[in-house]
Amino acid sequence: MPFLSGLGCSLVALAAAPGLVRSTPIDATRAEAGDWSGRRPVLRPAAPAEVRAAAVPQGGTAADWRMLGPYGGDVADVAASPTTPGLVLAGIAPTNGAATGGTLYRSTDGTATWSRVPALAGRNVYDVEFGSGSNIYLATDAGVWSSADGGATWVQRNLGIGPNQQVFDVALDPGNASVVWAGVADAQGNQGANVVRSSDGGATWTDVTPPHAPMSCNAIAVDPAHPDTVVATFGGAIGGGEVWVSQDGGASWTNRSAGLPNRTIRAATFAGSRLLVGGGQLFGSSYVGLYGSDDLGATWTRMDDAGWPLPVVTSIAVDPADAQTILVATDGAGVNRSTDGGATWQTGIGGTQQVSAQSLRFAPGSSSELLLGASSLGVYRSLDAGSGFAAASVGISEFNLFAIDTSPTDANQLAVAFQSDNAGGILTSSDGGATWTPASAPPTRYSTVRYAPDGTLYALSTGPSTIAPEGLYRREVDGSWTSLGPDQGPNFESELYAISFSADDPDLILLGGGDFGGAGWAMTVWRSDDAGQSWDKRYAGADFNKVMDLQIVPGSAGARIVGSYDGSDAAQAGGAVHSTDGGLTWDLALNGLPSFARMPRLCASAANPGEVYLSMYDSWSTGAIYRSSDGGDSWSSTGWSGNPVRDIACDQDDAQSLYIALEGADRVQRSSDQGATFVSFSTGLDGGGMPAELALSKTGAPQLYYAGSQGGFITAREGGVDDRIFADGFD
Repeated sequence: MPFLSGLGCSLVALAAAPGLVRSTPIDATRAEAGDWSGRRPVLRPAAPAEVRAAAVPQGGTAADWRMLGPYGGDVADVAASPTTPGLVLAGIAPTNGAATGGTLYRSTDGTATWSRVPALAGRNVYDVEFGSGSNIYLATDAGVWSSADGGATWVQRNLGIGPNQQVFDVALDPGNASVVWAGVADAQGNQGANVVRSSDGGATWTDVTPPHAPMSCNAIAVDPAHPDTVVATFGGAIGGGEVWVSQDGGASWTNRSAGLPNRTIRAATFAGSRLLVGGGQLFGSSYVGLYGSDDLGATWTRMDDAGWPLPVVTSIAVDPADAQTILVATDGAGVNRSTDGGATWQTGIGGTQQVSAQSLRFAPGSSSELLLGASSLGVYRSLDAGSGFAAASVGISEFNLFAIDTSPTDANQLAVAFQSDNAGGILTSSDGGATWTPASAPPTRYSTVRYAPDGTLYALSTGPSTIAPEGLYRREVDGSWTSLGPDQGPNFESELYAISFSADDPDLILLGGGDFGGAGWAMTVWRSDDAGQSWDKRYAGADFNKVMDLQIVPGSAGARIVGSYDGSDAAQAGGAVHSTDGGLTWDLALNGLPSFARMPRLCASAANPGEVYLSMYDSWSTGAIYRSSDGGDSWSSTGWSGNPVRDIACDQDDAQSLYIALEGADRVQRSSDQGATFVSFSTGLDGGGMPAELALSKTGAPQLYYAGSQGGFITAREGGVDDRIFADGFD
């Protein structure tokens, strides 16, 4: 049976309509475990008490964070060396809107393990091309980089076209190792040199752009049989696309766009003498699909069919021994395969139905080994021409998490949410984070995951609605997911970020966020008193503000609720709202708060009834903590000031203890005096990336969890040395 094993799916696919969403069977028996550098954990005895005591910094307790995973990242391309066995490179380019923040990973054991390449730290790497011998070329957000020693060292190549040198694609002349082509982004119309060519291995470059208005060059294909024949494909940021062909090495060009949709063209390759191109975007259902031409684009034939779930093509791979075998990566529905030149297709092969596939290649000289790069979940490898794919990302620690939560009924149950460009998903663990399984929820952007008091998992989707409705989703007993709304229309109408459940009323659910688009722009709080079957919009505040967090005040029997909101109003940028009647009515709760209270988050402790804490950026370079002892009627500073605070967590058993996640190197700090002072609690978080959310265990051993831009981490809540060590090798 075809399967996709390991971490599963990278989660953009054509989802079911609102209501019940059935799961896709996935073999998770080969899920990965290990620390951020790809080493596997083995048990050891706990450290002696005196060792733990020695590790405690003055004024607090020590943290000893270890990575939980999941492994992965936004892999834009993955390629294997044709000359060095086992050498594989994977380029990371964040797809969630980040302009920078990518890197390059290197494997010397055929994708079994990976390590970062320091020279490319912070660089988005879009394309990897192995040349002759030990030569390698990269397309990055900072031009072309090259290596002459198999990737041991790297040199940045100046294209000579000014400051905007974001390169999306590199192509090599198979007959002349010195000829290199690069496709350059248009920098929002500010860069007109979109195709450049080097005849000396990248030392110097010549602008050979076709005669058209600036438009990003997404792909370049060189005809292996006729290297002077070059195809360049283009696309605009929102719409528009072209294909140009040169038969004289770029000296002149012919526009071959007639017969193609006027939308971005993202991929091009040759299947023997046939030219294949594909493209499209998920946003706005700007579909293109796959087209073929037997006359270099003078005429085109559409090759995808109605059976394709999402005709958004990102990459095309052709069997090197059989031009009739074509595999296509799609941004949302995995890999499609044809063995008869495109006459018929198998879709979502190898269990990839929900994979947001960004690159697809046959290993050099192989008709059976495939390398797949996916948004969010990293690298997959197939040894049977795509009939099955297995996760191959151990050591790739670039998984950008947005939320994390723990179950109140089972200490081993965890959930995380992630996002990429018009994509995302949920991963769950039933073994405390040792392994992770993709949820079958619609593969959209998820802002929040939360367990209800009875252990039921919920998640908030912010769209895109072209995939599935935004709003609240609930996981059912059989693993399927149900869309609960609130439904304001067929298009992108809501951005919701906060969920709150009542321990006193199992049917009460509160949601916070804001309207969007056709529904308006108001800050909103929604209330359901029938477990999500129906909804009332109980609060509509100022336009363009968003409720980011909701907290029921302990000891108020559910009557008092506080919400934090983010906004950019000059008079009051961010703040709080509150309710004194269980969420039926709401008012601003700004008494005592500063006029700048951006990115605010809330927490409260059952050990401290009546009190609520609010963290914030009180400027773009500093953070603060405020406390209310009257359900948000008034606020006062705890007296602490430091780096901007991205989240706060209250210890449920100790009224004195708070944890905060901050910008900067010291990512987590702990207070034992109700927020008056904080000490570092960050040992082991060097690889954690930018923090997104903290979560405390609700049952079992006292643990603190961290979700960030480079995965999830765990430490004992009271600090101390972890009871596991990490060893090289595999289970």
